[in-house]
Amino acid sequence: MAKEETMNKDGPANPYVEARREWNERYGSYIARARNWRIMAILAGITSIMAVGGLVYTSAQNRFIPYIVEVDKLGAAVAVGLADRAAPADQRIIKAYITRFIEDARLVTSDTTAQKAAINRVYSMIAQGTSGLTKLNEYYKEASPFKRAESETVSVEIISVLPITDQTWQCEWSETARNLQGQIKARIRWKASIAVSFNPPNDEKQILLNPLGMFAVDINWAQQL
Repeated sequence: MAKEETMNKDGPANPYVEARREWNERYGSYIARARNWRIMAILAGITSIMAVGGLVYTSAQNRFIPYIVEVDKLGAAVAVGLADRAAPADQRIIKAYITRFIEDARLVTSDTTAQKAAINRVYSMIAQGTSGLTKLNEYYKEASPFKRAESETVSVEIISVLPITDQTWQCEWSETARNLQGQIKARIRWKASIAVSFNPPNDEKQILLNPLGMFAVDINWAQQL
């Protein structure tokens, strides 16, 4: 009697192929699912790390938002509101800012600490990347107040501050130069036109230096004959 052999369409069955097919049917789907779960777990982990990193970065940012509190005659609060948007500035305040700007910019004093403080206040009122900043840098380079203080001091007396347009102001002042013995060397009148813009500050340091957020964007000054 002839030995019976298991046959398929292409010929005798290969026991190795059959074993591989059986293994794939039983365990291949489990391996595929496990691989998919591992991929999902890695993606979830990356998403969590990004989310946590974003929260840490956001919480690390210092954002100082001032509030305006209105009080009555007895000192009781009657209204509270965010001051993140500045109201149109009173012209008297703008005049005071321009006065301080010119006084600090043109000051020459032998007190090094006071001179540095004045220069810091000036730069806190100059907009970055503007012609005003370029001109101010050139002025300090050509006439360093620290160098001039070795032989003289200069005091500033504001004569007038007037608006030319909504964004440009004219300032006139007198400078008195004295030698180190306090004797007057010269009195000179100056005039300047200053173009300004407003950008309310949102960090505590800038609020303390320039709470109004008024910046000079262009400066043109000249000696008066």
